[in-house]
Amino acid sequence: MAINQILPFGTVPGANVLAPADYQALAARLGGFSAGTAKSKELNTVWRQASFVAAMIGQYIADKAGQDVLDDGDLAALQARFVAALAASPAFTGTPTAPTPAATDKSTRIATTAFVAGNFPRIYSIAALPTQDVGPIIVAECAEVWTWGTAAFHTGYRSPLSGQIAYFPFSKVPYGWMRANGAAASVSAYAALASAIYCGDALNATAQVGYRCTNAADPTNTRSITGAYIVLPDLRGEFVRGWDDGRGADVGRQLGSSQRASRVIGSVSNPSFPYLSGSGEWRYSTDNGNSSFKVGDAYTEGFDMVSGSGSFLAGWSYTNMGTTASMASVRPRNIALLACIKY
Repeated sequence: MAINQILPFGTVPGANVLAPADYQALAARLGGFSAGTAKSKELNTVWRQASFVAAMIGQYIADKAGQDVLDDGDLAALQARFVAALAASPAFTGTPTAPTPAATDKSTRIATTAFVAGNFPRIYSIAALPTQDVGPIIVAECAEVWTWGTAAFHTGYRSPLSGQIAYFPFSKVPYGWMRANGAAASVSAYAALASAIYCGDALNATAQVGYRCTNAADPTNTRSITGAYIVLPDLRGEFVRGWDDGRGADVGRQLGSSQRASRVIGSVSNPSFPYLSGSGEWRYSTDNGNSSFKVGDAYTEGFDMVSGSGSFLAGWSYTNMGTTASMASVRPRNIALLACIKY
């Protein structure tokens, strides 16, 4: 145990000292004792008040810093030990304050609440989001970081994924998502989603998805740029195709529009294939050398003679029949998943 040599004086019960009221009224207390005789009781009181405070500080240093406090007159050493004692696991009470470090500070300085709020998102429930910008937050139910934003229909916190499409291998809609089933959702209830997917006033009259309407039960016939509802994409039973966006592979498609299935039909000439006559060099060929195969296009495949003479008696022909609702359609292997949209 550390030693404390700064000891108190006159602290036992009944010590020869003035009562506090008498010491407070002592004339010499402010100006000090002048030449002459001072009573021992008066001097003892002065020495006790100085010594017991010094003893308390010495003991604090010994206990907190674990260092000896010696009566050697070394003021610098005593001060250094006192500073070490103050820094030894202090326990604050009340409302202490401290300077706020810079946001990039990674030192051992104290992190104030202002520093923490600016660097680490606070956790909120989606039902109790802040009504003002308090910096990035974590929404507990979604495990997402949300930020404050201002957009059409919505000012406040919103998911950065609003409007995103995802597929799930279960029938229950995950929290924060809704079915992408073509329903008309309330703009006020799903303001962030409406802001993300609205097609815009110019396309509201023609868009197949993301348009506003006044009647959720009859969206198509109640289109209105001020409508209280917004129409979600309907992805039930659909394959998704990348939007052409000016490439030219799927000309004329509007973003979000649907497209019927198409079918390719073919025929084989001369079932005795392969049968070649003559002699020479043959090569496989098609009369549709480019990669485009639009609705109504037809082409044949077979073998051409490169050199020599003879004939080829088998071939194939194909026609793109387009989108006819009454015909059977081409369908690849697939798996059914629940299509949802993030709100």
